Amino acid sequence: MRSLQIFKIWGIPFKIHPYWVAILFLFSWSIANQINLTFSEVYNIKEAWLIGFFTSFSLLASIVLHEVFHTFVALNQGVKIKNITFYFLGAILQIEKDCQTALGNIKISLVRPLSCFATALILIYIGNLNLFQEQIFINIIIRVGILNLFFGCLNLIPIGSLDGGNLLKSIIWYFSGSKNKGRYFLNKINLYLSIGAFISGIIILFNFSIFYGLLISFLGLIGINSSKSESQFFRMEKILKASKVSEIKLKPLRKIEFDSSFDDLNKLVKNKKDSYDKYFFLTNNGRWDGFINENILKSVSIKKWDRTFIGDFVKPLNSFKSVYSNTELWKTIESIEKTSEGFLLVLNASDLPLGLIDRNKVGYFVLNKLGLNLPSEIISKFNNKNEYPLGIELPRIVNLMKKKGDIE
Repeated sequence: MRSLQIFKIWGIPFKIHPYWVAILFLFSWSIANQINLTFSEVYNIKEAWLIGFFTSFSLLASIVLHEVFHTFVALNQGVKIKNITFYFLGAILQIEKDCQTALGNIKISLVRPLSCFATALILIYIGNLNLFQEQIFINIIIRVGILNLFFGCLNLIPIGSLDGGNLLKSIIWYFSGSKNKGRYFLNKINLYLSIGAFISGIIILFNFSIFYGLLISFLGLIGINSSKSESQFFRMEKILKASKVSEIKLKPLRKIEFDSSFDDLNKLVKNKKDSYDKYFFLTNNGRWDGFINENILKSVSIKKWDRTFIGDFVKPLNSFKSVYSNTELWKTIESIEKTSEGFLLVLNASDLPLGLIDRNKVGYFVLNKLGLNLPSEIISKFNNKNEYPLGIELPRIVNLMKKKGDIE
C-alpha cells in the first residue's frame, strides 16, 4: 500500500503508512476501554473515546516532532536520508549513507530519547498546573506525557536497532576505536537477553500464564534468530572484504583458433555444457588474440559457414569486462552487477586471461566459506544459471556495507 506524504523538510518526504489509520483506531479503542474499566463513574463512553482518540493522535504528533529533531541532527552528522515513513509508534528511515563517526552516531542516538523526556516533562508539568477547566484535556495531556516518558525509556534499551542499541555500540566504537567491537558486543547482549526471555517465557508458560508465556517465548526465539542472522552477516562481511578472486575456482575459457571457420565454431557450440556461456577466446600461435560471441553464427548464412572465418569478427580482449585476480570479492560483485550478462574475465598481473567468473562461482565460494557445502544435486541445478545460489543477496550485502561505511 502506498504511503501518504504529510510534509517535506530539507528535501526529505515525511510519510504516513495507511496501516496507521487502523492502528490509530486500535490504540484509541485500547485507551477508551481502559478508561471505561477504571473511570466509568467519571467519564461516559463518548468521553472515553474522545480521550482515547486525542491521546493517540497527540502521541503520533509528538513522535513526528521527535523525528524532525532526529532528522535535523542526523543530516548535520553526514547522514543521507531518502525518505521517512511513520508506522504510528515509530518510523522507518530509508538511508543512503550512515554517519561515519562514533561521536556523530552518539549524538544521533540521543536525540529521540531526550526529545521524549523533554516532551514528557513539559506535558506533565502543564497538566499539573490546572490551566484547563475541562478534566478531559488534563487527562489527555498527562497521558501523552506519560507515554512519551515510556517511549523515551524504551528507546534507551540497548537492543537491536533501538536508539539504546545504537548508542551502546557507538560508545564502544568511540572509546575502542573499532566500529565492529560495538556491533559484536551489542549482538551478544541481544543473544543473551533473547535466551533469557525464552527461558522466562517457558517458566511463565508452565507456572502462570499460557498466553504470556507463549508470547515471551516467541519474542525470545525471534531475538535468538535475529542474533544468529547478524552473526552470519558479520562472517559474510569478513569474507567479502578479506577474500580475493584468486581464491575462487574460475570457469575455464573456451578456446578456438583465430583461423577457424564458422563450421568449427558451430560444432563447439553444439557440445557446450553451459547455456549461459556465449563467449569463445581466440588464440593465435599460443597467444591470446581476442574473443567472439557465439551469436555471430546468426549473422552469416549457413551456406557460407565453411568459408567464413571467425578471425574476421574478433573483438579485443580489453573490451571484455574484467577484474584482476587480486581484486577483493566485494569489488568483484559490484563489477559483475554492472555487466549485462553477469560474466567477468579474470586477468593476472600481466593482463593475461586466467578464466571467467560469474554469480554462480562467487555464490558457491561464499557459501563454502560459511561452512555450507551443498549436495551435488542442488549444485547441478544452478550450474546452468548465472545467479547467486539459494537466493543469497550478495549485492544487497555489499550495498549495506558501503552505506555503513565499512567499505569505500
